Amino acid sequence: MIDIYIIRHGAAVDFEHEIVEEGFRYLSHKGRTKTDEVAAKLKNLHIQFDLILSSPLVRAVQTAEIFASALKYKGEVKTAIELIGGSTFSRFQQLLKRNQHGKSIAIVCHAPDVNHYAVNLLKHSDIKDLKVNFSNSSVCRIRYDRKNEIGKFIWFLKSDTMELIEP
Repeated sequence: MIDIYIIRHGAAVDFEHEIVEEGFRYLSHKGRTKTDEVAAKLKNLHIQFDLILSSPLVRAVQTAEIFASALKYKGEVKTAIELIGGSTFSRFQQLLKRNQHGKSIAIVCHAPDVNHYAVNLLKHSDIKDLKVNFSNSSVCRIRYDRKNEIGKFIWFLKSDTMELIEP
């Protein structure tokens, strides 16, 4: 069993004249502040990560680093090309299989992939559709049985209200 924390990156700056590529968008001040707040909530819940995997895009790496700092994560924030956006669930599962060490893994990536991955991890669960809005910096915790590929919904932290949704 592994706890998987699917995290949508924090709010990024809009395209401006100096930012012409999607991959260069960085966290806005509001995005940093909200991500700090969500990370502090996870710290208060005594959450620890054994591994943090992030999309290599700037805003995702910055989000991952904020969580790492707040939770006193000792490891390296690793990037994975599979998390850049648009990967299939099969490629996501391969990424998980390659990173099977540890009991708690954070995955920092983008919409709509966050919802796609969460729904597919829970497809054999009693929750057929994850009816939550992955707003920026939101976190979904799923307990995943790697052997049987069955996920169980544990909770969802809505970043806009800081409400913890449990089954």
